Amino acid sequence: MFKTALAAFTALTVAACAPSAQAPDNLKPWQDVMAEDGLAAAQENLSLRPQTPETQFALGAVHFLRASEDIMQVRYQNSTAPLAILPGMRNRLPANPNAAFDPAFIEIAMLQALDHLEQAASHLENATGEDFAIEVALPAIWFDVNANGRREPWETGLAVMADLNAEPSEDFEGIVRFDSADAHWLKAYVHVMSGMAELTLAADPTPAIRSVYEGRQEMNEFGAVESLFLDNDTIDTLAAVLLTLRGVPDQTRTRAAHDHFRTMIAENRAFWSAVMAETDNDREWLPNPNQSSAFGVEVTEDMATGWQDVLVEIERLLEGETLIPYWRYDNGYNAETGIGVNLAKVLQEPGDMDIILWIHGAGAAPYLETGELAQMQAWDRFATMTRGDSLMFAVWFN
Repeated sequence: MFKTALAAFTALTVAACAPSAQAPDNLKPWQDVMAEDGLAAAQENLSLRPQTPETQFALGAVHFLRASEDIMQVRYQNSTAPLAILPGMRNRLPANPNAAFDPAFIEIAMLQALDHLEQAASHLENATGEDFAIEVALPAIWFDVNANGRREPWETGLAVMADLNAEPSEDFEGIVRFDSADAHWLKAYVHVMSGMAELTLAADPTPAIRSVYEGRQEMNEFGAVESLFLDNDTIDTLAAVLLTLRGVPDQTRTRAAHDHFRTMIAENRAFWSAVMAETDNDREWLPNPNQSSAFGVEVTEDMATGWQDVLVEIERLLEGETLIPYWRYDNGYNAETGIGVNLAKVLQEPGDMDIILWIHGAGAAPYLETGELAQMQAWDRFATMTRGDSLMFAVWFN
């Protein structure tokens, strides 16, 4: 059953909303435009409409979706394998016979995504706190991944969900009704994705990828490159990651990421405050304990409260109020105080992130403090009450 909920989350990255009642008569319904002509055309259609809260929410959603589309388009142009640790790069894509690999593909994808995410945040700011409701029809969605202007079967939102093991259940009617509380929810996701993109760019992965790629090409000139333990692509990826982590990240971007993650906490908290006050019950996206979700997944009072406790634990880490225990110190099992790393200081004043220095301790030393250690007991309780589906519920709850 939870796969339906995750499907709806994935569908948000592929969502089509009902048109505004105040749209000019000569404009085609924008969700029809999206289904036939794609996200860019839907964005243009929406921009011509009266800018009501509904339209602003829809524009925010479309820009969020276009961020994901841009990432997939860049991946397809380069024919790259999934990279689960990066936003929008988890799903598989078919091989592109005309791909031309560019070592800057991650940088290009993240920069394009950030542009859309910034616009999404701006539009959603205008919808937040306003009274509105929008219906979302999942079957109309598609990403023009190969940028040929034609809707391919593997580009549909439902195909993307299937690849992520998040297909809707058979009894799901395909419609979700988003309302005022959900503007906070989507804003939180915009900030999560923005923070991840900023961290990726802060590390400047392009030089490392270029070094690994060019080295592989030179080795290939002597024949097939064969490894003894891991496949060649895994070795290349590992080498690129380790090289990327060497050196000092861009402080401006790590600080921006820190701000995004802190804002995510604030928006998520605002969402839960708003949704808990709702008394309606109409195809809810993420319901309160007295409502029903559009896809039949129950949210109990304990689950809602438990997630708020998890947010507090994450927030305290981001604020530097609790520390990440460091392995070279015997803090004792479940010790409440001890020596650990101040994550807030790492993001505000980053140093050399070379993994060797961090394993040794030289990289961690500037951030070590004595204080309260992060316990993550709330996460453990949340994992227990969600019966093994804690990560999926966390994705849904944001």
